[in-house]
Amino acid sequence: MRRGTQGLLLALLGTVLLQLALSGDHLRYVTGWMRWPLVVCGVLLLAMALGPLLAAHEPEDDEGHDHDGHDHGGHGVPRVTWFLALPVVVAFVVSPPELGSFLAERQGGESAVVSRPDEMTALDAAQVVPVPLDEFIWRAQDGGSSLHGQPVELTGFVSYGDGSDDWFVTRMAIGCCAADARPFRVQVQDSPRPSRDQWVEVEGTHVPGTGATEESPPAVAASAVTPTAAPDGTYE
Repeated sequence: MRRGTQGLLLALLGTVLLQLALSGDHLRYVTGWMRWPLVVCGVLLLAMALGPLLAAHEPEDDEGHDHDGHDHGGHGVPRVTWFLALPVVVAFVVSPPELGSFLAERQGGESAVVSRPDEMTALDAAQVVPVPLDEFIWRAQDGGSSLHGQPVELTGFVSYGDGSDDWFVTRMAIGCCAADARPFRVQVQDSPRPSRDQWVEVEGTHVPGTGATEESPPAVAASAVTPTAAPDGTYE
């Protein structure tokens, strides 16, 4: 591989990182705080690409260069450098979507154990209060007393359970990237199940006694289920 090609690949990779970070598409793969590190990496890769690109315009001598495709001198660049093209193909050709029901249904055999959220929602039994799924699950695991009689709104995508009518409002949680994703799922009762991966807003109340153990997933008795658009950041 010639150095000019190497520089072009570095430039393409840097462009991909910048495009993902500045467009918000990086949220498909990593947490939001990684946006600016990706921007810095993209700029550095573009800067690194300048050397090989400029060197490509300099005349080359025949010393150390074998015309059979094997490099014997200082001008050689390993062919493994072509692997730098893979992120470009994935980002612009494959463009994988956010993690959804396929992974959630295969990891969701037991209820996720969550720690107490850093920020808790102020509840008000007189009105429907939007509550993040991880907080709802924590409150259920804590005994459910704080959810007694409290109308809540849960937002997530639809995943199915083992039963013919079982379904869950679901969010995927990641620590740093999609590789460590795990599902937060709340079973929805008293409502026909929508299509897989459809984003919904579920209004209802906690079903007493559910979610207290890992074997018993938290459940909500739905009073309304409304289809909605997926948020910009789908992971919790």
